[in-house]
Amino acid sequence: MTSDVRRQRREMTLGIAIIVVLALGLAVSATGYLLTRNAGLADPPDAKPAPEHSALALVEPPGAPGPSGPFTLAALRSTVSLPQPMVDVLTAAGMSDGMRKTAVRAGVTIGLYALATGDPRGAVRAYGAGVELQGLAADRDLSLEGVMAYGTPVGAPLARFGAAYVLYDRVVVVETAGQGDAAHDVFRTTLDRQIELAPPSDRS
Repeated sequence: MTSDVRRQRREMTLGIAIIVVLALGLAVSATGYLLTRNAGLADPPDAKPAPEHSALALVEPPGAPGPSGPFTLAALRSTVSLPQPMVDVLTAAGMSDGMRKTAVRAGVTIGLYALATGDPRGAVRAYGAGVELQGLAADRDLSLEGVMAYGTPVGAPLARFGAAYVLYDRVVVVETAGQGDAAHDVFRTTLDRQIELAPPSDRS
């Protein structure tokens, strides 16, 4: 075997080793990020059986009822307002059905959504990315294992809060918008009731 061939093999072996080390480092970093992101969050109730249809996946929101009922992917793109990155995932992965329940209480608008999709985890991640682009930040005080909540900064003229989580083959979304303290309190109450009815099936 010539010295050039031996040198090439050593270089190839070294290159493979570096790639393996980098891949392991990325995997450890990603795991550490997820563990840190979820560390210290309260545990939701144990998962319950999957709901038979999307209407049973949602609690009735408090207050005066607003536009509610089933909707299609076409309506999601045009008349149902959810973050665009989430809409993109639902478009790519497919959305077999959607259910919306809305209400208004003490000047706070409440929106609940259950969306059956082939990629509920991807839809939840896209929801978080979408609301962060809109200026909301993760709110650990409102979050649970498997349910990351987001809210506008304190003092924002219009407060918004939202959370999305995986419920088997569905993604569930809870949102409120209104004046600061009222929007916060209604969100916490509504999210608590929603989690009690249909806890997340995925805690990651």
